[in-house]
Amino acid sequence: MRNATIKNKTVSTRVTPEVSKRAKENLAKQGLTVSEYIRLSLVKAANNEVRLVSFLNSSEALAAKHEAENGEVTEIGSLADFDDWIDQLDEN
Repeated sequence: MRNATIKNKTVSTRVTPEVSKRAKENLAKQGLTVSEYIRLSLVKAANNEVRLVSFLNSSEALAAKHEAENGEVTEIGSLADFDDWIDQLDEN
């Protein structure tokens, strides 16, 4: 019988330094490294144990869709305002 050699696959991703710092800090509070967390997450995904959340089916999203379809909306800003808001979220 031959010895089975386990080959590991390296997975990489890019995030901002701030996101990386906060992730490391929060995971350390739970006794995990980023690498351990990603490994556990990938094992769950491989075992089909990941539950994806569809925000489009939430009660808030369905109510917003109903309002939009019935012209019950109020404009609160421009698309540029939205883009600026998204950029701020990425920085936090």
